[in-house]
Amino acid sequence: MRKTLLPILGILFSCHITFAQNSADAYYEEGLTKQTKGDVAGAMLAYTSAIQTNPDHAPSYYQRGSLKVSLKDYRGAMRDYDEAIGITSKDAKAFLYRGMCRVIQDDLGGALRDFNSAIELNPNEAKALLQRGQIWFKMEDQRRAMQDFDKGLVLEPNNAQAWYSRGQCKIGVKDYKGSIADFTKAIDLGYNAAYAGRGNARTNMNDLNGAITDLSKATQLNPNDSESFYYRGLARSKMGKYAEALTDFNEAVRINPQNYMAYYGRGICKVKLGQPKDAVADYNLAIEINGASANTLPYYNALITENTIKLLDVVVSKYTQPKDLSPGRPEVYLSRGIAKNTIGEGKSAIADLDKAIEIEPTNADSYFIRAVVKSSLGDQKGALVDCSSAIKLAPRHAEAFFLRGVIKFSLLDKNEACYDFSKSGEYGFVEAYNVISQLCSK
Repeated sequence: MRKTLLPILGILFSCHITFAQNSADAYYEEGLTKQTKGDVAGAMLAYTSAIQTNPDHAPSYYQRGSLKVSLKDYRGAMRDYDEAIGITSKDAKAFLYRGMCRVIQDDLGGALRDFNSAIELNPNEAKALLQRGQIWFKMEDQRRAMQDFDKGLVLEPNNAQAWYSRGQCKIGVKDYKGSIADFTKAIDLGYNAAYAGRGNARTNMNDLNGAITDLSKATQLNPNDSESFYYRGLARSKMGKYAEALTDFNEAVRINPQNYMAYYGRGICKVKLGQPKDAVADYNLAIEINGASANTLPYYNALITENTIKLLDVVVSKYTQPKDLSPGRPEVYLSRGIAKNTIGEGKSAIADLDKAIEIEPTNADSYFIRAVVKSSLGDQKGALVDCSSAIKLAPRHAEAFFLRGVIKFSLLDKNEACYDFSKSGEYGFVEAYNVISQLCSK
């Protein structure tokens, strides 16, 4: 009997695996279709369903990661690429895109390892070569950078940005003539930012009229480019046109008040124009900015507060629709609690929400709404506990993930906050990506 059962069990197990694979494939195809049609939330849910059906479905992790990249959810994308690579470590593209995410997160060492892996798997992976070249350039290793750009451009000769980047490398090794040739090629391919690079190279070759022509074109094409105004000011000051140069430096710092080079250039002009006291003030600013730290978050705190109010108003409205409002039902207390919170009676609202949870302790929405109220009253730790309770009861509660992310961010736990925002987006709360793009893309 046992011998008879074993083959049957084997067949059943095989059928189960096949069914899971087929179901995952179906969800995956659904995700591709929805993504093509611009249904981001639907595509995200479809890929997530494919993964839940078959946790080893690497294409769904990869595609969901790519979708997150398009939404600037780079941390979430990296987790998906990690999973895809864990399942199949022979996919050069997964290493490539994970490396690109690492670059955005300023993890240059990790990105370099990923690009190395991508190139090892596929020596003709042009984007990996070009991305690795960018890292060498940031590390001020222009020789290695140019080697990668040389190889990458053989594979992708129409990659305008690569011509531009190689031109920047050549400025770094003082090959100004070569850099001008590369910038010219980039311009021919439609890369307008190369006008500024070519103008800079011409300034270094003392072709000041040519430099001013290029930099004037650059400022015309992009009137908000602080560096183009700076370089034109530099060229004009070399020509002794200090008043015109001062105008350019003024515009450079107006556009970007952190452009310390422009303050320094403006200081030089002011000395030449007989304004030494003002020049000293500019030199002080140049020194202060160049050594300043930017690790402050007041702007972001205001932004997250604004988004919380805007997004959660929509969320709460989902739970104020007429339901069974007979006495003893939790919806009665839920609705009254929401109403009280709306008119500013937060503490009284908490009492109603406590009662709703007492009547039905398995209702995730009650914990979520109580978290909203607690957060508005400043009890962030209590709100955090309630969000976690809601997620425990309903693991796909997108709004609870979002609010928990907001609270974690306010408590300066950025990595965990961005993880929660990412999960919120995965489960259909697409507005979370507005926050991710502003707070988590770096």
